[in-house]
Amino acid sequence: MSLVALAGRWIYRIKINSLICQTREGRVFWIKRRRPAGRWLIPAANAFFRVVRNPVTVIGRTRDWQRWEMESFRLLHGPTSRVRAAGRNGVEMEGIPGDSLCGLLDRGHLTAAMMSAAGLELSHAHRQISPHFEGRWSHGDPHLGNFIFDPVTARCRLIDFEVRHARRMSATDRHLEDLLVPLLDLSSRCVPQKWLPLSLSFLAAYDRPEIISLLPGRLVLPTGPSRLWWAIRTNYCRRALLRDRLRTLREALRQGALTSWASSPEIR
Repeated sequence: MSLVALAGRWIYRIKINSLICQTREGRVFWIKRRRPAGRWLIPAANAFFRVVRNPVTVIGRTRDWQRWEMESFRLLHGPTSRVRAAGRNGVEMEGIPGDSLCGLLDRGHLTAAMMSAAGLELSHAHRQISPHFEGRWSHGDPHLGNFIFDPVTARCRLIDFEVRHARRMSATDRHLEDLLVPLLDLSSRCVPQKWLPLSLSFLAAYDRPEIISLLPGRLVLPTGPSRLWWAIRTNYCRRALLRDRLRTLREALRQGALTSWASSPEIR
């Protein structure tokens, strides 16, 4: 394995922030703090992202990260959401009830209805206006671990706002990047009989034809430096398997699979 690949594995697994859970007056709060090593880890991670053409950056300045974390939390979850700065290097937020879609997938409990809820939430998030982007908001890394599904409300909610797309990117490109991330999770990790129905449920609920129409062009394994990032991002899934699944999803979209899928009782 090359040194770049080894560096990529290391960077993808590092934890720039610590996370502590507290319970006060019957409410759960999470406190996220920047680790002291972040001053060296963040520049290394961003340099690696530039090499592999990953169009996001880890927000370097702690105050900028705190501001973005709080602004994004309030933007998506309401202006009265309980989130605040925790000292000079942390953010405290009220816990969101439920389980991550990643955990549900690992336990074999992920359903089409849950992925539909995730699609609705990402579509809602992408319609919010961000002062930073002077346009529509985007997440940067909405993998399945960053969607929390609440079985009581049947709603998914997005968390973890540590990275950000480059401002030079158009909203369309940023939204395409966001849309691709959970699809890569499903294509690389889900059992054969479920990955396509779950993917179509997610896209049908996202329901933005102007973005989805561009997606088939992105469902192709990259070459060059980006190939390494995709390998890391999909946990070194076999390229043949990933290629076949992306091709299957690409052809399904081009043949109009979402038209019938959106009205399927399976996702109601």
